[in-house]
Amino acid sequence: MEMISENTSTEIELTKGERATIWRDEAYDSLECLKATFLRHEFVPHTHDTFVIGAVVSGYQRHKLKGTESIGGPGSVFMLNPEDVHDGRPLYDGYTYKMFYPSVNLMDEIARDLPGNNTAGSLFFRELMCTDKRIAKGLLIAHKVLESSNDPLEKDEALFRSMGALIKRYGSWSTEVGQSREPQKIARVCEYMHAHFGEELNLEMLANIAGMSRAYFIRVFSKHMDQTPHSYLTDIRIREARKMLHNGADPSSVAIDCGFFDQPHLNRQFKRRIGISPGAYKSMQLA
Repeated sequence: MEMISENTSTEIELTKGERATIWRDEAYDSLECLKATFLRHEFVPHTHDTFVIGAVVSGYQRHKLKGTESIGGPGSVFMLNPEDVHDGRPLYDGYTYKMFYPSVNLMDEIARDLPGNNTAGSLFFRELMCTDKRIAKGLLIAHKVLESSNDPLEKDEALFRSMGALIKRYGSWSTEVGQSREPQKIARVCEYMHAHFGEELNLEMLANIAGMSRAYFIRVFSKHMDQTPHSYLTDIRIREARKMLHNGADPSSVAIDCGFFDQPHLNRQFKRRIGISPGAYKSMQLA
């Protein structure tokens, strides 16, 4: 890596006892990192356009990963693929975890040079969560290094070694991954929502694009995308909002540009998916 970047992260207290720190490292294809403690906050089902990699430090989280309920505790490792639907809620006295959101390009770069791996296809993880204290320890160390170190070589080694170990043990490759998982009509609707996320969309409009009745469209979309059209569109809008906030945009203008009714509407949906408010997210990005 030729780019050298210094990260400053600011911890924000959310509600009593709940804290989060989030930052982005441009040296690794805009890698976003999060460390958080949640006692009561519950994430609604949502997706990311990146991988979601991380480990639980302490406590327990109950979650549904692609429809399967499970519990993560100390030593648990998360390895979700892009577009995998997931949620999360505290169990008992809550939990603390550290997460990475690496792009497909970054993970492909790390995977490409691993010895003995067949990287002819696209990288994905069949197992979305496991208990592996050794892998978890490596990820937590790398997370700490990326947050605190200004030495680019130290950061490179920590990130590439920890992710490489994860991919080597749990990664799979398939030429089928990356192909459209939804039928052509649903794919056309998804493309439309990506292109018009800032506009007011309704069910009749989307069903007409798919050439289906409204009731049938909801069933088909939910079956193939593992979430409703509204949930899918909201995920798109939140992703765009994160980009705008990272670039310094004001939450009130972001709300309108991304198709939300007003800033409180953005605040609710943003926190339900990211865990913090848009204003807190922006302040962490600019710290």
